[in-house]
Amino acid sequence: MKLRLSILSICLLGAAYAQDDIGQLDRNMVVPVVKDDGIAWYSPKSKPFRIAGFAWFDQDHEYRRLPVKPGVPVPKSVNILANYTAGGQVGFRSNTKKVLIKVKLAGERNMFHMAPTGHSGFDLYTGEPGSKKFHRVSFLKIENLAYQTELYSSKQAEWNEFTLNFPLYNGITELLIGLDEKAEIAPPGPYASNKKIIVYGGSTVQGACASRPGTYHLNIVSRRLNMEVINLGFSGSGKLEPELATLMTEIKEPAVFFVEGERNSHYKGVTERLENFIRILKAKYPGVPVVILTANKRSQEAFRPDERVDILAFQKQLAEKLKGEGVYLFDSSDLLGDDFFECSVDGSHPTDLGFYRMAAGLTPFISKLLNIKVVQ
Repeated sequence: MKLRLSILSICLLGAAYAQDDIGQLDRNMVVPVVKDDGIAWYSPKSKPFRIAGFAWFDQDHEYRRLPVKPGVPVPKSVNILANYTAGGQVGFRSNTKKVLIKVKLAGERNMFHMAPTGHSGFDLYTGEPGSKKFHRVSFLKIENLAYQTELYSSKQAEWNEFTLNFPLYNGITELLIGLDEKAEIAPPGPYASNKKIIVYGGSTVQGACASRPGTYHLNIVSRRLNMEVINLGFSGSGKLEPELATLMTEIKEPAVFFVEGERNSHYKGVTERLENFIRILKAKYPGVPVVILTANKRSQEAFRPDERVDILAFQKQLAEKLKGEGVYLFDSSDLLGDDFFECSVDGSHPTDLGFYRMAAGLTPFISKLLNIKVVQ
């Protein structure tokens, strides 16, 4: 009888643990309750906050990566993905002792290969250009459509510069920033240039699958060069439609255009559409460099190394053909290193390690091309 009870007790205990939330086992995994006593809430759409990464923000006042009403037809998938806020940033200075955010998401995300902190979270960096450091990321559950998070806490009311990075794979219908009621607010420091780095492509350009927004390559590049980056990566939908090139020519003061069509367009699409895409950009901005950006290696290329020979050859030939018109090639094939197969979450989409290596290769190339100093 005692043996039966012992077995039953063990079974019940095991069942209880199986059903428990991890937060009951490790308090560090609990989403904390945020107190907002003494906090004043601000919309970052108002001055002196600086919104960056949304090229049509001044026109539409929306956290969106394309115009609300594009003047040319765009694929339905691209129009939806344009609401995902990859590359968006809020910058400001303040002597606040706390920074909180209230967020309303456009929808629930259940991505098997990407953390909620990456697809639906914000993260915060503090410090001046050249010394920005990650401070904290959103605390949220995968089912949350709204959340409140404390991203910064200090005992001293000292002036600091804050950079808030938007989610990579979700839309934002409302964002409020909470600061101490008595805190002062000022604009952030200026960029190194008023011109913008504009990058078009697929899911890797959009940021899949960084663990949080600040660790994907284009936000790293933005920090290191102290420049605004416009992310026009459309997951599975970067197919070099000429209408997208036409929309890109609406962006004011471009410093450089990067075009990655390899992943989503494949050989047929790249050979048929890439040159025309480039020529549309060049017709509007003949003096602005255009860089053909090839894709990173996938893990399977460790076993099939000749998989991309033809598409790489075509892109190299096209860059050579157009080099007199200010067209360049950036070959990402070796960007991830000899152990490239360790740099993705699913064989294709980079982890933070992959994005870090991508940024390490892209930053000096852009710095030299634009004669912009690396600050971090």
